[in-house]
Amino acid sequence: MDSGFKDSLIATLREELEAAKTTDKEKVAAEVRTIGFSCLMCGRCCRREQGDNSVIVSPAEIQRICRYTGLEHGSVTKPPQSESDIPDLLAEKGNTDLIDPQGNIHTFGWELSRRENGDCVFMQEKREGNRCAIYDARPMLCSTYPFYMEDGELKVSECEGLGGETGFEESLVMAGKVIERYVEEIKETILLYENYGGFRKGPENINKAIANIREGIINYIVHDSTGSHRTTLRIVSDHNIKD
Repeated sequence: MDSGFKDSLIATLREELEAAKTTDKEKVAAEVRTIGFSCLMCGRCCRREQGDNSVIVSPAEIQRICRYTGLEHGSVTKPPQSESDIPDLLAEKGNTDLIDPQGNIHTFGWELSRRENGDCVFMQEKREGNRCAIYDARPMLCSTYPFYMEDGELKVSECEGLGGETGFEESLVMAGKVIERYVEEIKETILLYENYGGFRKGPENINKAIANIREGIINYIVHDSTGSHRTTLRIVSDHNIKD
């Protein structure tokens, strides 16, 4: 990443951060009440069959979940580039921007782990009431769903509970959480860019990545607000990737 562009991007994010800190909570709460929301405990937001259920988590959130569950980092989270996307990424050999000379695939941030069927790994079975096993330590994305903020405006994701009745106090609590998440996400992004050093790209890099996959290995370099981290996923190497 060009250093001038990087500095300009960080400066823009800092301006957004200062504006985010002054967000009017009562105004956001009023918008929440107007939209309306009541959780139906359906669990659809946690299940892959209902659409994109990926949950991006910060390093601090990962640590909190690890402490709460006693699980290791690798059991709680994974790189957002999923194994199923790798053959598509490499088969066309058109996207080398994410791959370095060692065949490492670079990605940004982490997401909660999911089961083989795509459901969140912390989602309990339907017969158990669609409950979250880490509810008390759940990420901010989950605690504010379906609300989020973007460019200073309140947005909503698709959810069956939209339109439900939201009380005054409940809306204030939600508004506070949404604003806190908005501020923290901008802070995380600033730190990510500050710590990001880039890597050498080139069309030849993809050959090493393909060789790794044929050996059943996907090597990632994950960039987050604390720096860069190497992680390896072992896979069943049955991808039919042409030379």
